[in-house]
Amino acid sequence: MISLNLALAGLRLGLKNRQVGEKWVFDDCSYLCKGLSIILVYFIVF
Repeated sequence: MISLNLALAGLRLGLKNRQVGEKWVFDDCSYLCKGLSIILVYFIVF
């Protein structure tokens, strides 16, 4: 459950950075990718 919360926090962080008009940089994309992969692994395992 903790990993799911961390993944969602990463997604919110990436989306928040995008919404405030900052440049869409590789770091934000990597956070989103990591968050999505953690969510997918979480649902596959559990």
